Formats: sequence, C-alpha cells, structure tokens
Amino acid sequence: MTELLTLRRGATELVLTPEIGGGIAHWRHDGVEVMRETTPETLAARDPLGLANFPLVPWSNRIRDGRFRFAGREVHLPPHHGDAVNTIHGQGWINAWDVVAASENDALLVYDHAADHWPWAYRAEQRFTLADDGFTVLLSVENRSDDAMPAGLGQHPYYPNQPDATFRARLDGWWETDAAIMPLRHHAVEPTEDWSPWLHSATTTDNVFSGWNGRAAMTWPSRGLRVTMTAGDAARYMVVYAPNDGSVMVVEPVTHPTDAFNEESTPGIRVLAPGERMELEMRLTAERL
Repeated sequence: MTELLTLRRGATELVLTPEIGGGIAHWRHDGVEVMRETTPETLAARDPLGLANFPLVPWSNRIRDGRFRFAGREVHLPPHHGDAVNTIHGQGWINAWDVVAASENDALLVYDHAADHWPWAYRAEQRFTLADDGFTVLLSVENRSDDAMPAGLGQHPYYPNQPDATFRARLDGWWETDAAIMPLRHHAVEPTEDWSPWLHSATTTDNVFSGWNGRAAMTWPSRGLRVTMTAGDAARYMVVYAPNDGSVMVVEPVTHPTDAFNEESTPGIRVLAPGERMELEMRLTAERL
C-alpha cells in the first residue's frame, strides 16, 4: 500500500505521495478538492500521471529524441513511458522521494539521483509549507557531480477544466508545436492577461508561453473558487495543457521552454557548477467566491 503524508493548517489539507514521484494526491480547502482528485486506482497503480501535481526535475517538458550535447558530451536519454520518442519531465516524477522531516504543517522530501543516462549526480528537494489559505513548495536541485550540469525546474499541477473556468496571466508569446508537441516557432504578441479561450479550444492546448511575470489566477464561478499562483524569479515561462475533452487544465510554472537544451541560446537553462543549487518556488492560495 502506498504511504501517504497528510499535512494540515487552518482550512488547508495537503496529502503528499512521497513514494509516487514526490507528488500531491489532494489539496483541499475547507474540505473542497482544489486540484484534480487522485483516485484510489491511481494510487494502487503508482501512476504519477494521475496525481494532482508532480515535480519536474532536473528539466521540464520534452527533449527532442532524448538527445542533446553539452560541453562536448553527447547525452542520450531513454523515453519515459509507452512508445514516446521524446523523453519528458526529468527523473523526479518517476521515482520515490524520502521524507527527511515532517510536522503537522510542513515537510521536506528528498530525491538523490546517481549518474546514469543522465550523466550527473544531483540532489532534489521539495520543502512544503502550509498556510491557512494554501501552501508553498520550494523545489531545488543541487549538482553533486564533479562537472558542470545543465538544469531546469518546474511543477505540474492539474485542475478541473469546467466550461466556466478562466485563466489570467501576463504573457507575451507562445510556441507553435508539431505533432510530437515539440516547438516549431515562437509567436510574439502584445502582453495579454486573459487566456481563458485556450482552456476551451476545439483543439487540445499544449503550449509553452513566454513573458510570464510570476503571477496567475484560475477561477471557477460554478465552484465558487479562485486559485492564485505566484512563482519566484526563476519561473519566467509557463506551460498550459488543456485537452479538448475538457477533462483537466494544467498550468505549469517552469524555468525554461520545451527542448531548451537544443536551442542555441539554451533559454532558461542554468549551468550549475559542482555543489551549486537552483530553486523554483510556487505558492498557491485558494479563496471562496
């Protein structure tokens, strides 16, 4: 049976799944499920893709064909699931994390990665801290190799996508993608706040957006609920995924666009010296309307 870790403070209840990708099974506000509810079947199958949230470390989204070059080294990563060609989301979400410390309203989870296909050792940490109206998670990665390591971070929260759901964030462009959801070209736009139509498009939305100022709001009038997300300075990109079946909406704070390792300027990718660390903070608050 999967071990769960439950934290509580005020109106907030957070149920973590350390053994399943260091993820979140439930976030409840005044007893209401805020994120997508994790089912018993998901927990039994130990399937991170059915969780409410999981961390992205040491990169976000896809790497084309699982290949890139760094400092003269050819890196080739295997696909993570099914017959996918492009490896996705790093190693943290498909491995168990250790609970290093926990109290009633905070916890520290750790994942140690030994060099393998990803040829660098690193330590990833998630520190969860609850507030009366939500929680903060500080995700970090520390290079524990003898050589410099490229890295990026993100979080992958799922929410219900009801017909009246709205999504507001200041964004100034988006990447068009191919059939494999890999970036083709960037489309710059005047800074725009309301991106709600992308949640309810006849075609599936699965795009990276640029120019984010670290603040976003998702509102569900029929649920009487609003969630505000703020992120630290490292997150200047955002991934939005909303399949056209209307099942879920995913609003991901990330530090770099898809396949940034293979872009000439490697946008958003940090090069960590041995012992160096990078962080991504995400704070989520809920309010009843």
